[in-house]
Amino acid sequence: MVDNTAGGDPAFAAEVARALSGRGLSVEVRPPSRQAMFDTGVHLVSTGIAIRVSRVPDRPVLAAIEQDVRVALLHRPSERRRTRSVPVHLADTARVLEWIDIFD
Repeated sequence: MVDNTAGGDPAFAAEVARALSGRGLSVEVRPPSRQAMFDTGVHLVSTGIAIRVSRVPDRPVLAAIEQDVRVALLHRPSERRRTRSVPVHLADTARVLEWIDIFD
C-alpha cells in the first residue's frame, strides 16, 4: 500500500504505485485524508508518503520496493524532495521495517 494520507506528494505516490504494480505486486493507494487539508496561511513541512506492507516481505520483494522508490525519488523536482526518506511500515502500525532514500 502506498500511503499518501498525509497529502505529501500525490504525483510521487502515483509513480511509486505504478512501478510496484508493474512488477505484479498488488498495490492500493491511500489518498490524502480530509485532515491533511490545512489553511494555506500556515506553512507545514510535508511528511511525504509511506509504504505499508501486510506482512514482512522477503528480501527480494523489499529490494524491488526499494528500487522503485529510489527511482521515483530521483524524478522529484527539487533536491529537498529527492532526498526525503520513505518508511516501510508493517501494516497500519508505527513499526518501520526499513527506511528508503536515494543513498545506498
